Amino acid sequence: MENTSMSIIALLIRYLGIGFVATGGHYFVFLLLIVNGVTDPVLASVGGGVIGAIISYIGNRRLSFVATGIYKLQPIRFVLVSLATNIGNGVGMWVLIKFNLSPLVSQILVTLTLTALGFTAHRFWTFNHADITSAFRTR
Repeated sequence: MENTSMSIIALLIRYLGIGFVATGGHYFVFLLLIVNGVTDPVLASVGGGVIGAIISYIGNRRLSFVATGIYKLQPIRFVLVSLATNIGNGVGMWVLIKFNLSPLVSQILVTLTLTALGFTAHRFWTFNHADITSAFRTR
């Protein structure tokens, strides 16, 4: 069950803090790979993104959305939400820039919107205590 003693504001602050740490992990790996000439920037970014996603998943599972129950589909749901928000980022940026909004303002609006949607999706779906497989049990 979700940690109900934590207010929604405290939960959001914790979620944002974990996101900050995950972003730091992403950039650390990215810079480490680039500075040492291990790979090109695109692969370094992907590698950093994977590390950031792992940090985000573990941090949110253990510190934000504390739950009991079956966890086996949480990683899949996490990846699906992450993919949806990344696609939403691209689409949102494209649409707002087509409406002649500056790239910086567009990115800020898209980030705020997707952070709120990602938080909601993770809170009520990804890390929800009831796993999807429970819906398919006959007994």
